[in-house]
Amino acid sequence: MSYIDKPRFHKPTHPARIKPAPAEPHLEPQATRLPLLRSENVPANAPPLQAHAQAGLDMQRQAMADQKELQRQQAAQIQILADAKEQLRKELPLRGIRCAATDCSALAKHEDVQAHVFRSRRSKHICPDPRGDPSMRVLQLGIEQTQEVPAAVLRAMEQYGGELLMHPVVFDWDYWSVDQILRALLPDELEEGAPSAFSMVGHIAHVNLREEYLAYRYLIGQVILDKTPRVETVVNKLDTIDTEFRVFAMELLAGIPKYTADVSESGCLFTLDFRHVYWNSRLHTEHGRIIDLFEPFQVVADVMAGVGPFAVPAAKKGCWVLANDLNPACYESLMHNIRQNKVMSHCLPSCDDGRKFIRHSIRQAWEAAFPANDPSLMSGRQKRRERRIAANGGGPTANSVEEHAGSKPPVSTPGLAALDPRPRRLIDHFVMNLPASALEFLDAFRGAYAELAQAVGADALDAEIAVRQAAPQLHAWPMVHVHCFTKDVEHAGDDICARASAALGLEGNACLQPPGSPHATPDLSLHLVRSVAPNKDMYCLSFRLTPDVLYKTTTC
Repeated sequence: MSYIDKPRFHKPTHPARIKPAPAEPHLEPQATRLPLLRSENVPANAPPLQAHAQAGLDMQRQAMADQKELQRQQAAQIQILADAKEQLRKELPLRGIRCAATDCSALAKHEDVQAHVFRSRRSKHICPDPRGDPSMRVLQLGIEQTQEVPAAVLRAMEQYGGELLMHPVVFDWDYWSVDQILRALLPDELEEGAPSAFSMVGHIAHVNLREEYLAYRYLIGQVILDKTPRVETVVNKLDTIDTEFRVFAMELLAGIPKYTADVSESGCLFTLDFRHVYWNSRLHTEHGRIIDLFEPFQVVADVMAGVGPFAVPAAKKGCWVLANDLNPACYESLMHNIRQNKVMSHCLPSCDDGRKFIRHSIRQAWEAAFPANDPSLMSGRQKRRERRIAANGGGPTANSVEEHAGSKPPVSTPGLAALDPRPRRLIDHFVMNLPASALEFLDAFRGAYAELAQAVGADALDAEIAVRQAAPQLHAWPMVHVHCFTKDVEHAGDDICARASAALGLEGNACLQPPGSPHATPDLSLHLVRSVAPNKDMYCLSFRLTPDVLYKTTTC
């Protein structure tokens, strides 16, 4: 149909989107609410919210097609906001007690006074002296000027030599939060879902406005810009992330058109152009969780590396990382971030198709034969300690015992002498962070070791695997960490494992089984990353590849 028509326009707001009532309703701002608009592109009997949403879409299309129309809409909504600032000013006619600064805190805690002290979020109850005397303060009371002051409060005031005075509390633009301002200004029908939430990418605030908020999108963006100190740019997502490179079109709502951002995460600094690469700050916990699974000097292949949120911190941790992304813009940012964080020797970037990279990385790791240690990663103190341990035959020295006597023991990390000295020829972890389609790339593992055996010799590969099976610190077969979406939220494990098994070519009893099932697959875990929508969740499936997959291709 030519107009927007969604179920939510015809039924009450979904309970998950209803915001709780304000904790202090009498302190909420009040202003003349903006009206719902109406589009001519909807039927006459269309619900008001649907007509308003269509009007917002019409305005957005007009602004994108005509720069003058865009400027007109921006100017009109900024003017609406400027006019509303005076209406948002709220003054409470209250009283206060002027007393010595040294006595003000004690007076506020007095048993007869403390119940009458005015307290509110972001508002101080002990205020500077309005007469400018630095030795005096004013204790703000919640008693209005028209109310009688209790006798017990007056007696306590006299006890501390205080003076009763009129001391109104003024709440203005600087006091209110983004949520409070939008609640006060947007139409009543939109209040329950006021779009005050946004994600930060450096100095960029990224909002994802529903259609019913588009009519006032510039006003919303300006409020976020004015009320959030770190924000310089506010953008709105225009479409879904369904492109090849996981990027989306966006429009500038407020601030300056500055899209290159610096983001700190996992002890690393990332520089990225938000228009051309994908970054989601809500995934920082998941990034850290996966990185914590890696051990120093393990070999990690990041198949869909993006700008490096897994690859760069892993390299900084001491892993040998092969990082890849098909998006040229991501590849450029990845190389910059590798140099910026000084992990060039531990992170090798590439720009290739994911399937090709999986096959190539296995051969690349074999030929690289990464060392089992790297002294350059250690501090001078660690190097001296390692030399003492090596000289002592691997045991603690008298000096090392003295160093830690009477102090907390050091964090347990394997020293160079304790690490298995064999070169790392096989990949320990594959990371596949492309939730929309990563499961489909699992077919690249079918027969991957059979192909490697043809290239390097079956005897050499079998010998390497046998050595890893005998070494306590090494695993013979690699782990795969693949991110994915599921719409079967009630049976997520079954759905994800079935799809993964089909891509891997597993059949019958060989198919992956989720944790908790009667025949759960060993070393397999399912981690809920986040809920993307009411019926769509993001998971990370971690499992260990088997010889059935790596040595032959099967059809499921």
